[in-house]
Amino acid sequence: MKLFGFNKKAKATKFIITETDRNWVEDNFKWLIQAYGYPNRQSEQILISKDYFPNTFTSKGTAIKPLIDDLGELMDIDPEKIVFEIHEDLRDSYGVPYMSEGKSSEAETEILINGYKLHIAKSITKRSNRLVFSLIYEFIKIRLLESGLKFDTGEDTELFIFLAGIYFGFGIPLAQNLTDRGRASDGFWETKWNYISQMPNEVMAFSLASYSKLRDEDTPEWLNELPSELRSQFEKAMDLLNESPSPLVNKAELEANDLLHQAYKECEDHDFEAAISTFQKVLFLTKDELLRANTYNNMGYNLLRVGEYEKSIPNFQNALQIESNYGYAYDNLGYALIQLGRLEEAKQQLDHARSTENNELAYSARNLALYYQAKNETEEAQKNFDLAFESATLPVDLLEFHYAKFLISKGETHKGIEYLEKAVEKGEPEAIALKNELKDK
Repeated sequence: MKLFGFNKKAKATKFIITETDRNWVEDNFKWLIQAYGYPNRQSEQILISKDYFPNTFTSKGTAIKPLIDDLGELMDIDPEKIVFEIHEDLRDSYGVPYMSEGKSSEAETEILINGYKLHIAKSITKRSNRLVFSLIYEFIKIRLLESGLKFDTGEDTELFIFLAGIYFGFGIPLAQNLTDRGRASDGFWETKWNYISQMPNEVMAFSLASYSKLRDEDTPEWLNELPSELRSQFEKAMDLLNESPSPLVNKAELEANDLLHQAYKECEDHDFEAAISTFQKVLFLTKDELLRANTYNNMGYNLLRVGEYEKSIPNFQNALQIESNYGYAYDNLGYALIQLGRLEEAKQQLDHARSTENNELAYSARNLALYYQAKNETEEAQKNFDLAFESATLPVDLLEFHYAKFLISKGETHKGIEYLEKAVEKGEPEAIALKNELKDK
């Protein structure tokens, strides 16, 4: 006779996920990869700690604004675009018995003309874990909105937000908040709450395992941060993926993605020659058409930065053959043509860039300023330089450098030197070279 639980030779129960659920996870991960590329294998999963949330952990009282600042930094969203309002409801009425049915709103995002407004229930500000979870959830939605992705599919929307959260690196706090049960009492009045997400444990575990496979990581460091039951299911899901690999996991594409991030870092460090070489390796490895278009555009851009304007042009043309609505490639092609003196060809490309509506206004305005400057239309050039500075939400490469040259050409040397110094502070080699050239005169 065998006692239950003491049969050590018995095989562990296999992880079970329906084919429909597995296909749903893989199809939506594929969609995210097409939009953002493979997850960066050098990045980490985000934990609720001082390392990732420095403003939140050093603040006093209700930490909504510091939390917004930290999440903005983590998700590359300008926190100044986000305002919030706290709302009271029946849950804040002391001594009034009630029972809610369905999903009670804890936070909702309102889209404004120039940003977003978070509507936050006062009741969750007293429970830090729910506040953090709710704002992470809303920030995932904002990140998708910022990318122009339509994700509201009805009944699957909440599931997709969880999946996107895993992709963006928030899998741990989401996994830790699949359920939330508790009670609070002051001796006279008792409050209970019970939250269960729509994301089943099995789908969450398989999603986390799929994410790990996309990072080529079988035993992630964050595994012990998962709730024990979910950790066990994660390990079984990894066994399933070892037995039946996901079609998303392609070693060449993973390597290409690593090289892509390396090339971005080299470009940020102004090591343009190294970036060009790395982008060439990416093109050799990847079969992903959107990634190839992105790589061609970036390789052409780095050729621009080393003054190889003629060589840059075929790269932008290759990018546009793959993606005909690629605003950045049109803009970069226009810039190259301006530098070569082919002004009317350049203007056509800049007009194409603006018509795509997926260009960056500040870069387009900078390039138009250079076009008008080359045509000696000083007033139009100044107008577009002003627009470039006004519309820039992030630093614009070579904007201060080109404006400095424009001012110096007009005889406004002192003001031009001020802008040149700003470009030098950004570490732009072109500005440093010009500054040294002016010193030698």
